[in-house]
Amino acid sequence: MKAIQIRDIVKAVSGTLAWGDEEQEITEVVTDSREVKPGALFVPIIGERVDAHRFIPEVLAQGASCVFSSRTDVTCADGACIFVEDTLRALQDFAAWYRSLFTIPVIGVTGSVGKTTTKEMIAAVLEKKYKTLKTFGNLNSQVGVPLMMFRLEEDTEIAVFEMGISMPDEMERLAAIARPDCAVMTNIGVSHIGNLGSRENICAEKGRIITYFSENGVLYVCGNGDLKEMSEKNISYDRCQGNCKTIYYGMEEGCVYYADEVRPGQDGQQFLFHHPQGEFPVELSVMGTHNVNNAVVALALALRYGVVPEQAKEALKEYRPIQMRGVVHESEGVHIIDDTYNASPDSIVGNLRALFDYPDDGRRLAVLGDVLELGEQSWELHEGIGRFIVKEAQKGRELSLLIVVGQETQAIADYVSAHSNIPVVSCENNEQAAAAVRSQKEPGDWILVKGSRGMHMDEVVKQLIEG
Repeated sequence: MKAIQIRDIVKAVSGTLAWGDEEQEITEVVTDSREVKPGALFVPIIGERVDAHRFIPEVLAQGASCVFSSRTDVTCADGACIFVEDTLRALQDFAAWYRSLFTIPVIGVTGSVGKTTTKEMIAAVLEKKYKTLKTFGNLNSQVGVPLMMFRLEEDTEIAVFEMGISMPDEMERLAAIARPDCAVMTNIGVSHIGNLGSRENICAEKGRIITYFSENGVLYVCGNGDLKEMSEKNISYDRCQGNCKTIYYGMEEGCVYYADEVRPGQDGQQFLFHHPQGEFPVELSVMGTHNVNNAVVALALALRYGVVPEQAKEALKEYRPIQMRGVVHESEGVHIIDDTYNASPDSIVGNLRALFDYPDDGRRLAVLGDVLELGEQSWELHEGIGRFIVKEAQKGRELSLLIVVGQETQAIADYVSAHSNIPVVSCENNEQAAAAVRSQKEPGDWILVKGSRGMHMDEVVKQLIEG
């Protein structure tokens, strides 16, 4: 982070300096009281359970240089304090102001599933040419995106920010902070449909990522299935400040950038990448057609920003999934696919497809936890996963065992049990699920573990690895 004087922060957030030296410089912004150190600005966020204002005296005593506060009764002899009406809004305003100090290209990544992997692949190809900043961890929210802005440094040449939303009106605020020059919409599924009501509403909300595009802004949209039609009907292109355009990518006809001749290899997916100037073969070290889509848009952006194709191909070949997002663990002769970071019905289907593409002849097992935040449509959407499992079985791609954890996944279990001979085990908790796997696993098995973050399915993976 560039060093910023407190006087500039006061102006950026329309605040009032309650006490402290306005010439003091801030070199870091944190919302976690455990991360404070000299030079840090601490922003107390008011959450559902904790009002972090209570940590203000503590963080100032520990050496924080400045704090925001929306409570005027706060007093302290240490550091500096800026009074603001709303600490979250002040954090966002300061982040937007800080972002305005940089003229580098910024890419925003949104979508119901696949944001993180897509962001990682895009960053991987761009890093072959540029000093690239990419979203760390889960910093893709109303708090996380602002914090990522402060990671911009003097030598940053390009940035890729993941931008996630779960409620109405959140995307426009994130777009105002990050100001992406172009963006990627990976897909429109049913994640957070309980909050947003419909896929059409989800598409419209995520589409607001284009609001602050410049004259040459481009939105890359996955053109598979009904996504092309849905984006055309629901994204308000008149929100652009410039004459932005949409480019479709994927694996279907009508996409400007697309993949065909897709086939699994020994180490990952292989495909032929097509672009307006030609085509070339690509090899990935990860499985799943969903990863082919992610790689296609990464290559499209590599070409947009002048990365040599051979270097972009090399970056994708070198790419490995990050923790809890498709990492394969080997334990006692079985392969455990850990995709437990989060889940949606669409991503579970994608992971099940990939499960059958892994090499070797071992059995395929799946441990699935509830998908949360699906509202009134939850049972129906979970049942849809069961229908997919049955259809795949009818094609000869059959699970040897299905284990479900939670209440909503019972819809999957009921459908699979009623329409196939696949063995199904229903569990109340992760301990039971891990025990069920241990009692029935065989050497050579491929075991997919997946569910919403709130289901803590990583506990199953940990217990299986530890034996």
